[in-house]
Amino acid sequence: MFKKLLIIMVFIQNCYYAQTHISGVVVDEYNKPIENVNIFIDGTLFGTSSDQKGVFAFEAESDKLGQFKIIFQKDGYDHGEEEYKVKPGEMNLGKTTLYKGRTTGIEGISIIKGKKNGDGQLSALSPLDLILTPNSLGDVMAAVIKSYPGVQLNPNDGRLFVRGGDQNESAVMINNMLMSSPFGTAGPSIPARSRFSPMIFSGVSFATSGFSSEYGQALSSILSLNTKSNDVDKELEMSVKSVGADVSMTNKINDNLTLMTKVEYLNLKPYRAVFPSRYHWNKDYNMTGGELAATYKIKNGYIKSYNRFDYTTFDYQRDDIAISNNMVNTVLYEGNIYSNQTINLNLDKVKFFSGIAYNFNKRNIAGIFSENDRSKVDNNMLHIKSQLSFTPVKNLNSTFGVEFINVHYFIDYADGNNTKNRLDRSIDNNVIAFFSENSYKFKKGFSLNAGIRQDYYSYTKDVKISPRIRGEYKSPNGIKYSLYYGQYYQSPRNGDLVFDFKSNLKSERAEQYGVNIYYEKNNRTIFVDAFKKKYSDLTKFVYAPNSRQPINFNNDGYGYAEGVDVFFYDKKTFNNFDYRISYTYLNSKRDYQNYPTLATPPFYSRHNLTVNTQFWLNAVNSMVGLSYLFSSGEPYTNPNSKDGFQNSRIKPYNSVNLNLTYLFSNKFYIHGSVSNIFNFKNIAGYNYGDLQSNGMRQEQMILPVSDRFYFLGVFYTIGGSKSTKDKVKDL
Repeated sequence: MFKKLLIIMVFIQNCYYAQTHISGVVVDEYNKPIENVNIFIDGTLFGTSSDQKGVFAFEAESDKLGQFKIIFQKDGYDHGEEEYKVKPGEMNLGKTTLYKGRTTGIEGISIIKGKKNGDGQLSALSPLDLILTPNSLGDVMAAVIKSYPGVQLNPNDGRLFVRGGDQNESAVMINNMLMSSPFGTAGPSIPARSRFSPMIFSGVSFATSGFSSEYGQALSSILSLNTKSNDVDKELEMSVKSVGADVSMTNKINDNLTLMTKVEYLNLKPYRAVFPSRYHWNKDYNMTGGELAATYKIKNGYIKSYNRFDYTTFDYQRDDIAISNNMVNTVLYEGNIYSNQTINLNLDKVKFFSGIAYNFNKRNIAGIFSENDRSKVDNNMLHIKSQLSFTPVKNLNSTFGVEFINVHYFIDYADGNNTKNRLDRSIDNNVIAFFSENSYKFKKGFSLNAGIRQDYYSYTKDVKISPRIRGEYKSPNGIKYSLYYGQYYQSPRNGDLVFDFKSNLKSERAEQYGVNIYYEKNNRTIFVDAFKKKYSDLTKFVYAPNSRQPINFNNDGYGYAEGVDVFFYDKKTFNNFDYRISYTYLNSKRDYQNYPTLATPPFYSRHNLTVNTQFWLNAVNSMVGLSYLFSSGEPYTNPNSKDGFQNSRIKPYNSVNLNLTYLFSNKFYIHGSVSNIFNFKNIAGYNYGDLQSNGMRQEQMILPVSDRFYFLGVFYTIGGSKSTKDKVKDL
C-alpha cells in the first residue's frame, strides 16, 4: 500500500495548513475492487494507492479553501477525475468506478507522484523531470536520451537514435497525432533541440519495443506526449534565463474551457559574450516561438487543441578540412508551424477518438556539404486519424481505426563548386492505413495483446501488412514476464525518394522480438529487456562520379541490432533521495545508404550508461541533481589507419552534470545547471583533408561547440493554485 508520499511538507514558512482526511473505494464496471490504483490530488504530492479491496485513504493539507481535482489512474483503465471542495476534516468520496481501456502498447510505466505501474515498457518522465534532469536544459528529447535505456547518446546530434535505428526511425506523437518535424534544424556539430515546451505536457511515454499496431511509420520507437487538461485559474508564469526569456498564462475561461498561451525568445549572443564557443558567430542561435493550447469539455468527452509556431536563425563559421581549406560559413533560416486538434468521446460502451494534425516546415540553409552550397526545403505533413474502442465480451478490449498521412517534400539544392550537384524537385507521398488491436485478459495473470496493420504507400506503390503480438504473465510475487513480436514498415527518407528518379524504392522493414521482465514494489522498479531486431529492404545507393548526387537506388540494404536494456529506479532506500540507472548493451550492424559493406553505423556505441540522482536539502530549501553519462565510443573510418570501413573508434564519452534549484518563496525560485563539470575532453569524430606529401591525410578532431554549458534561470509565478514547492517537488 502506498503510504503518504511525503510525511512532512518541506519548506513550510510560517503558514497554517488545514488537515483533510480523504478516503473511498475504487471498483471496475462489474463492481469488483481494483487494487494499485494511483489516487492523487492533481498538481500536488498528496495521494496514495488502493489496496486489494479497492480501499484508499490519505491525508491532504491546504493553506486555503477552494476547488481541487482528484485523479484516479491505473494502467489498462481509462483515467478518472472528479472535482471537490476542500473541506478540513473527513471526506469520504464513496465509490469511484473505472472502466477498462484499450491497450496501446505505449502507456508503459507511469510515474505519478512517485508511484509506478507498467506493462513492461518505459514511460516515466513528468514535466519537471524534463527540466530537472541534469544537462537536459528543459528539452523533452534530451531528458529522454539521458534517462532511459535503448537510446544512444549522441551529444553532438541531439536527435533520437533507438536500438540500432537512425534518427528517422522514431515517430513523435502529440495527443496521439503525428508531428513530422519535432526537432529544430541544426548545423554540423551543433546538437538539434526539440521544439516543445515541457510544462505544457502532462508527461512523456516512450516505447522501444512491441508497440501497438495503431502506430506506423516507425521502425524503432514511439515517443508520445499529451498536453495538460487541468483547470488552472489565472496563472501567469515568467522566466528570465541565461539563454532568453518566456512568459506563459493559463486561464480557466469558464467551466468547460481552459486556455494556455506562451511566448518565448532564445538568443545565445549574451551567453557567448561570457562563455565563448569554438565557432565564430556572425549571428548566434536565435529563436522566437509561441504556443496556444486549449481543452474544452463537452458532454461525454473533451476536445483538445495544440498549436505552435517558431522561427529560428543562426549564422556561424566553422573549420572543416573535409570540405575546404577555408572557413565554411553555415547559415540557417527556418520557420515551423504545427497544429493539432483532437476529440475524445466516451459513449457508454464505445470510446471514440479522432484527430487532425498539420505540420508546415520551411528552411533555407547554406554551407552544409560545401562552402558554396545552398538549399531550400519545404517539408509539410497532414495527418488524419479516427478509431473506435469497445468491449465486445468480458475481458476483451478491441480497437479499430483508420488513418491518412500526406507528406509533401520539396527541395531546391545547388552547389556553386560543382554544377552537377543540382536538384529542384518535389514529391507527394500518401499513406493510408487500417489497424486493429485486441487485448484479452485470461485468468491467473495471463494476458494477450494482438494486432494487425495494413499500410498502402502511394509513392512506392506497395501494400504492407504488419502483425504484432504481445503476451504477458504476472506472477503471484508481482513480477511481470512479457514476450513480444512485431513487424514494422516505414517509407524511405524524403531525401532519398526525391533523388529516386526511377521510382525503384519500396518500404523499409524491421522485424523485432524479445522478452522482458518488470518488477515494482515499495518505490523500487526493475526493468530488463532482451531484444533482437532484423532489418531488411533498407535503402541503398551510390554517389555519381565527382558529385554528391545519389544514384542507383534499390532496397538491398539489411542489418541487425541485438542487445539488453536495463533500468533501475529507487525512491525508497534513502530519505529525500531518488536515483535511476539505465544501461544498454547493443550490438548493431547494417549495410544501407552508400555503405560499402555491413558495418556498425557511426552513430552507435556498444555500451551506454546514464545515472540520474535527485535529492532534497531541506535546511536550505533546495533540490540538487547529479548525473553521469557514459558511451563507449562510436566507430569511424580512418584513412590513415588500417584499410576498411568504420575501422576505428573515438574515445569513450564521459560527462558529469550538476543542477541546483533554490526556492526563495512559494512563487519564486532559481534553477541553475552545469554540464561536464570535470571538463572531460569529448570528441565527436574526425574530418580528413587532402593527401599530404607523407602519404597521409590531414586529420582534424570534431569537437563540441564548447566543453561545458552553463544555465541559470529565474522563475516567478503570479496567481494559480499551486505553489512553486509543489511544482518543483511534483516528480
